[in-house]
Amino acid sequence: MKNKYILFSVILSGVFFSCNQKDIEVKKVDIGRENNFSVIADTIINDVLIQNPDSNEWTDYCLRNLKKDVLVEEIFNSIYNGKLVPYEFFQDVPLEINDIKSLENDPEFSRDRIAKVQFEEAWFFDTENHIMVKKVYSIMLAYEVYNQEGEIKGYKPAFKVYFK
Repeated sequence: MKNKYILFSVILSGVFFSCNQKDIEVKKVDIGRENNFSVIADTIINDVLIQNPDSNEWTDYCLRNLKKDVLVEEIFNSIYNGKLVPYEFFQDVPLEINDIKSLENDPEFSRDRIAKVQFEEAWFFDTENHIMVKKVYSIMLAYEVYNQEGEIKGYKPAFKVYFK
Protein backbone atom coordinates (compact mmCIF):
# COMPACT_ATOMS: atom_id res chain seq x y z
CA MET A 1 0.00 0.00 0.00
CA LYS A 2 1.75 3.09 -1.24
CA ASN A 3 -0.45 5.59 0.49
CA LYS A 4 0.11 5.60 4.22
CA TYR A 5 -3.03 7.59 4.89
CA ILE A 6 -6.40 5.96 4.62
CA LEU A 7 -9.03 8.59 4.15
CA PHE A 8 -12.71 8.05 4.47
CA SER A 9 -15.66 10.27 5.16
CA VAL A 10 -18.08 9.10 7.80
CA ILE A 11 -21.16 10.62 9.31
CA LEU A 12 -20.52 10.04 12.98
CA SER A 13 -22.93 12.50 14.48
CA GLY A 14 -24.36 9.92 16.88
CA VAL A 15 -20.91 9.04 18.16
CA PHE A 16 -19.15 12.38 18.28
CA PHE A 17 -21.95 14.79 18.99
CA SER A 18 -23.31 12.77 21.88
CA CYS A 19 -19.92 13.11 23.56
CA ASN A 20 -18.89 16.14 25.54
CA GLN A 21 -17.14 18.32 22.94
CA LYS A 22 -15.24 20.22 25.65
CA ASP A 23 -13.13 17.11 26.30
CA ILE A 24 -11.77 17.01 22.74
CA GLU A 25 -8.76 19.22 22.15
CA VAL A 26 -8.80 20.64 18.62
CA LYS A 27 -5.35 21.34 17.28
CA LYS A 28 -3.60 21.59 13.94
CA VAL A 29 -2.22 18.19 12.97
CA ASP A 30 -0.04 17.86 9.88
CA ILE A 31 -1.50 14.91 8.02
CA GLY A 32 -1.30 16.35 4.55
CA ARG A 33 -4.65 18.18 4.64
CA GLU A 34 -5.67 21.74 5.39
CA ASN A 35 -8.10 21.03 8.21
CA ASN A 36 -8.19 21.22 11.98
CA PHE A 37 -8.35 17.71 13.33
CA SER A 38 -9.12 16.49 16.80
CA VAL A 39 -6.88 13.67 17.91
CA ILE A 40 -9.25 10.81 18.72
CA ALA A 41 -6.48 8.27 19.33
CA ASP A 42 -2.78 9.11 19.07
CA THR A 43 -1.94 5.39 18.95
CA ILE A 44 -4.35 2.52 18.75
CA ILE A 45 -3.72 -1.13 17.87
CA ASN A 46 -6.29 -2.69 15.61
CA ASP A 47 -6.44 -6.38 14.57
CA VAL A 48 -8.14 -7.13 11.26
CA LEU A 49 -8.92 -10.47 9.68
CA ILE A 50 -8.12 -10.29 5.97
CA GLN A 51 -9.05 -13.87 5.13
CA ASN A 52 -12.26 -15.65 6.07
CA PRO A 53 -11.30 -18.56 8.34
CA ASP A 54 -14.65 -20.36 8.30
CA SER A 55 -16.64 -19.22 5.24
CA ASN A 56 -18.74 -16.94 7.43
CA GLU A 57 -21.17 -14.95 5.31
CA TRP A 58 -20.67 -11.73 7.29
CA THR A 59 -16.87 -11.99 7.04
CA ASP A 60 -17.18 -12.55 3.29
CA TYR A 61 -19.29 -9.41 3.07
CA CYS A 62 -16.81 -7.38 5.14
CA LEU A 63 -13.88 -8.50 2.96
CA ARG A 64 -15.67 -8.17 -0.39
CA ASN A 65 -13.61 -5.17 -1.55
CA LEU A 66 -10.27 -6.21 -0.10
CA LYS A 67 -7.42 -6.96 -2.49
CA LYS A 68 -5.42 -9.05 -0.04
CA ASP A 69 -3.00 -10.31 -2.66
CA VAL A 70 -2.15 -6.73 -3.66
CA LEU A 71 -1.53 -5.73 -0.02
CA VAL A 72 0.69 -8.73 0.68
CA GLU A 73 2.62 -8.46 -2.59
CA GLU A 74 3.20 -4.71 -2.14
CA ILE A 75 4.65 -5.23 1.32
CA PHE A 76 6.90 -8.10 0.28
CA ASN A 77 8.03 -6.27 -2.87
CA SER A 78 8.77 -3.14 -0.84
CA ILE A 79 10.87 -5.20 1.58
CA TYR A 80 12.81 -6.91 -1.19
CA ASN A 81 13.31 -3.54 -2.95
CA GLY A 82 14.66 -1.98 0.27
CA LYS A 83 11.82 0.52 0.63
CA LEU A 84 10.44 -1.05 3.83
CA VAL A 85 12.39 -2.68 6.66
CA PRO A 86 10.85 -5.76 8.26
CA TYR A 87 11.00 -6.07 12.05
CA GLU A 88 10.68 -9.08 14.29
CA PHE A 89 7.30 -8.61 15.93
CA PHE A 90 8.03 -9.47 19.57
CA GLN A 91 11.51 -7.96 19.99
CA ASP A 92 11.06 -5.14 17.46
CA VAL A 93 14.50 -5.65 15.93
CA PRO A 94 15.21 -5.29 12.20
CA LEU A 95 15.24 -8.44 10.11
CA GLU A 96 17.56 -9.10 7.19
CA ILE A 97 16.39 -10.07 3.71
CA ASN A 98 17.74 -13.57 4.41
CA ASP A 99 15.34 -13.79 7.37
CA ILE A 100 12.43 -13.05 5.04
CA LYS A 101 13.72 -15.59 2.51
CA SER A 102 13.96 -18.17 5.31
CA LEU A 103 10.40 -17.39 6.36
CA GLU A 104 9.22 -17.89 2.79
CA ASN A 105 11.02 -21.26 2.65
CA ASP A 106 9.41 -22.43 5.91
CA PRO A 107 6.83 -25.15 5.07
CA GLU A 108 4.50 -23.69 7.73
CA PHE A 109 4.45 -20.31 5.95
CA SER A 110 2.79 -19.23 2.74
CA ARG A 111 1.81 -15.77 1.53
CA ASP A 112 -1.63 -17.27 0.87
CA ARG A 113 -1.92 -18.12 4.58
CA ILE A 114 -1.53 -14.48 5.63
CA ALA A 115 -4.94 -13.99 7.18
CA LYS A 116 -4.63 -11.29 9.81
CA VAL A 117 -2.99 -7.90 10.07
CA GLN A 118 -2.42 -5.67 13.04
CA PHE A 119 -2.34 -1.93 12.47
CA GLU A 120 -0.75 0.59 14.77
CA GLU A 121 -2.49 3.81 13.84
CA ALA A 122 -3.72 7.22 14.88
CA TRP A 123 -7.26 8.51 14.42
CA PHE A 124 -8.12 12.14 13.65
CA PHE A 125 -11.50 13.81 13.22
CA ASP A 126 -12.32 17.17 11.69
CA THR A 127 -15.50 18.25 13.51
CA GLU A 128 -16.11 21.17 11.15
CA ASN A 129 -15.95 19.21 7.88
CA HIS A 130 -16.94 15.81 9.30
CA ILE A 131 -13.88 14.03 7.95
CA MET A 132 -12.11 11.20 9.73
CA VAL A 133 -8.54 10.27 8.85
CA LYS A 134 -6.47 7.36 10.02
CA LYS A 135 -2.70 7.46 9.86
CA VAL A 136 -1.12 4.01 9.83
CA TYR A 137 2.23 3.84 11.65
CA SER A 138 2.85 0.14 11.14
CA ILE A 139 1.36 -3.12 9.94
CA MET A 140 2.10 -6.62 11.14
CA LEU A 141 1.30 -9.57 8.89
CA ALA A 142 0.24 -12.83 10.54
CA TYR A 143 -0.39 -16.21 8.98
CA GLU A 144 -2.63 -19.09 9.93
CA VAL A 145 -1.20 -21.94 11.97
CA TYR A 146 -3.03 -25.28 11.96
CA ASN A 147 -3.43 -28.10 14.47
CA GLN A 148 -3.04 -31.81 13.61
CA GLU A 149 -6.68 -31.98 12.49
CA GLY A 150 -6.07 -29.22 9.93
CA GLU A 151 -8.07 -26.63 11.88
CA ILE A 152 -6.79 -23.11 12.44
CA LYS A 153 -5.37 -22.92 15.93
CA GLY A 154 -4.21 -19.33 15.69
CA TYR A 155 -2.13 -16.74 13.87
CA LYS A 156 1.63 -16.39 13.94
CA PRO A 157 3.26 -13.01 13.27
CA ALA A 158 5.47 -13.03 10.20
CA PHE A 159 6.95 -9.55 10.67
CA LYS A 160 6.07 -5.91 11.15
CA VAL A 161 6.91 -2.91 8.96
CA TYR A 162 6.81 0.76 9.88
CA PHE A 163 5.62 3.47 7.54
CA LYS A 164 7.35 6.86 7.37
